[in-house]
Amino acid sequence: MKNFLKIFCLAAIVASCDDVEPTVFHGEDPSNVTLLSFSDDVYSLPVERDANGSVTVYFNSSTVATSDRTFNVEVVPGSADSQTYSLPSTVTIPAGQYQGIIEIQGTDNNLVDEEVKTFTIKISDSDFNNESLGFTEALVRVFEVCPLIADFTGTYQLESISSMFSDLSLFDPTEVTLSVGSNAYERVFSAKPYPGYNVPEFDFNLIFQCDYVNLSGSIDTGLGCNEGNSLKWAGSDNPAVYNTEDDSVINVNITENTSNDCNQTPTESSFRLTKTN
Repeated sequence: MKNFLKIFCLAAIVASCDDVEPTVFHGEDPSNVTLLSFSDDVYSLPVERDANGSVTVYFNSSTVATSDRTFNVEVVPGSADSQTYSLPSTVTIPAGQYQGIIEIQGTDNNLVDEEVKTFTIKISDSDFNNESLGFTEALVRVFEVCPLIADFTGTYQLESISSMFSDLSLFDPTEVTLSVGSNAYERVFSAKPYPGYNVPEFDFNLIFQCDYVNLSGSIDTGLGCNEGNSLKWAGSDNPAVYNTEDDSVINVNITENTSNDCNQTPTESSFRLTKTN
């Protein structure tokens, strides 16, 4: 199977297959094209049992302005009860800055449990003019968490435990740094999946719930067997358990190939993080 895998052009990859120079979004020159985007398209809002929680959402601009820029924030209801979250109706990118911040607050209200429930936030379409747009909508996942006793940060040895391919592991054995993500129950590390192929480095977000740890959001590796499709990863329906007082070893289960690429169905695969420092 490994010999049939190949890289396809994806918008998320900076260089295209034809090596066409991409548009550069940066700098203070007002003539530059402005790219507006949330920093991610999925966020986790962990709510501590019988208490509260929060998550910080960033709305970014590739250029600065001489005055404040304010955008309206809309909420698209989902399965999450509206009594379990609150957020401001606008986000402002201050003058001379590249980033605005939305603080979303979560409250248990005896309505949050281990089942992940969601709602969506979006920037009002009427607030855009001639900007280029990235993520202008983001899914927010609400669920119950319990306090983390150990740090779950530092240097870890990353190793693949199982993969859907007999001759292609999820990762090469390598050291990675686990750091706190957008909330107190999220940890992030960077790594390149599927060693031996020209796959870029991705940020992998791990979310710790009361009893188990799971991959938060999804990863599109850009690697695939069929044109127009690629291998994607997401959280597992059978996440691995962990000990909140012991961060020495973290096992993570994922759903590999949620896109049904390579004529194979989604598979539960796993990797391990072993603390070295």
